[in-house]
Amino acid sequence: MTAALRALSAEPWAIRPDYLHFMAGLASLDRDGRTARRSAEGEDWFRLDLQAAAGPTAQRLEGARYTMLTSDGVAIVPIVGPIFPRANMMTEMSGTGTSAAMLARDLQIARDSAEVGAVMLMVDSPGGSPTGINALADQIYAMRGTKQVLAHVSGSAASAAYWLVSSANEIVVEKTSIVGSIGVVAAISKQVEPDANGELAIEIVSSNAPNKRPDPQSEDGEAEIRALLDSIETQFITDVARGRKTTAAKVKSDFGGGGSKVGAAAVAAGMADRVQTYERSYSQLARTAANERAARLSRR
Repeated sequence: MTAALRALSAEPWAIRPDYLHFMAGLASLDRDGRTARRSAEGEDWFRLDLQAAAGPTAQRLEGARYTMLTSDGVAIVPIVGPIFPRANMMTEMSGTGTSAAMLARDLQIARDSAEVGAVMLMVDSPGGSPTGINALADQIYAMRGTKQVLAHVSGSAASAAYWLVSSANEIVVEKTSIVGSIGVVAAISKQVEPDANGELAIEIVSSNAPNKRPDPQSEDGEAEIRALLDSIETQFITDVARGRKTTAAKVKSDFGGGGSKVGAAAVAAGMADRVQTYERSYSQLARTAANERAARLSRR
């Protein structure tokens, strides 16, 4: 296990477990200039891709980091790539990572903007850190009473990403979209022999903090780690049940059990509302935005 992967896996993640290895690869890139170049290329690609989806007349919503505003009054909010609590090295290096803090600000701006009549979450994310996701899910859920929020999953909405989109008014998927991966994972490393330099790290904790460094190979240590993950998972499931208008028991039994479902199977399970193309989703929201703006003018 690389040092980067050890650092990433030391914390709980609401993400597809295989994606941790991808992020570790990014973190291990050399520093001879290629990192900055790849970041810039990734950012350029992301801008072009978002512009193509929003349309040639779309402009960046004033004050927003990610969100585009179309001429129809639809705010397109991308949730793309791994989700982190705030902008950091990984969001800059990947070019497509999402900062939850910036996403929260974009949603607030879209909610308060008189130019925005409806909101589309454009989603293709493996999930990410659970830090702050509950509050962000609450924010999306609260917007449902103010403006229509539709989540269009073009690729995947896994783990923390599904946690967020489950709070939208509607979730629509394409035929091959992947949703689910409800749960939390932590890969805890334990050094059992000297490393390549012949060094063995030994940690000693204070007398009254035995659970500060639980041993993942002992029953007590595993139980301590699992209790932490379960407490995060409980909130995850509670928020999904609220957003999908179902029960926690139903989420546990029918929403994949930590696995994912594709397209129509996700709709049949209640994890999404219907299968449709991006164009249809956008047309639906454009009509909603037009009606909202007309209603707003009539109230003046």
